[in-house]
Amino acid sequence: MDEKTVVNWTFSALEMLAEIHDYILEQSGELSADKYMNELVEYTEKLENHPESCAPCRNSRLRELRFRCCNFKNHIIIYDFIGGVVNIHAIIHSKRNPDNIDI
Repeated sequence: MDEKTVVNWTFSALEMLAEIHDYILEQSGELSADKYMNELVEYTEKLENHPESCAPCRNSRLRELRFRCCNFKNHIIIYDFIGGVVNIHAIIHSKRNPDNIDI
C-alpha cells in the first residue's frame, strides 16, 4: 500500500494562517474565524492523498519556482510537492499580488 504524503506547514504559512484568523475574528467573531480555519485546514488535508491535484500557479514567478496554487474561498494556498512532502509556504488573499510575498 502506498504511504500517505506528509503535509508540512512552514512557519510563515502558520503566521499567515494566524493573521487570517485574527482578521476574521475582528470582522465576524470567534465562531466564524474558527469555522473558516477548520475548513481551510481540512481542505489542505486532501493534499495527503492528492498532492498534485492543484494546478501550477498562474503567477509566472511562482510557476518557475514549481509552486502549485489551490483556491480556497477568498484565499490562495501556495505549496510545493517534493519527495513525498507537501510544503505549504503561504496563504494569501486572492486579491493580493503574489509578487509581493517572500517565498
